[in-house]
Amino acid sequence: MVLSQGMDHAAVLSIAAQLDTDQQAVTHLMQRVQGAVDTLAQNWFGNDSTQFSADWSSRSAQLVGATDVIALMSRQARTQAADQQATSTR
Repeated sequence: MVLSQGMDHAAVLSIAAQLDTDQQAVTHLMQRVQGAVDTLAQNWFGNDSTQFSADWSSRSAQLVGATDVIALMSRQARTQAADQQATSTR
């Protein structure tokens, strides 16, 4: 009988590690953009500046959501790899 399920445990763990790196990269990018927005607010005054900062505040929430999803995907991959390893060693 040919099996059509299973996983390459090492490959899945490698992908989980890459997802961790990607999540950290998005977090770092958000911090850099926040710094730029803060600097702009110190050098640009008026309604347009206020709107620009407000736009970033509302849109950055989407990036926070993305980092949460990426972290969840990494945890799920690690959990599945651990479950597969435990099943394979029985």
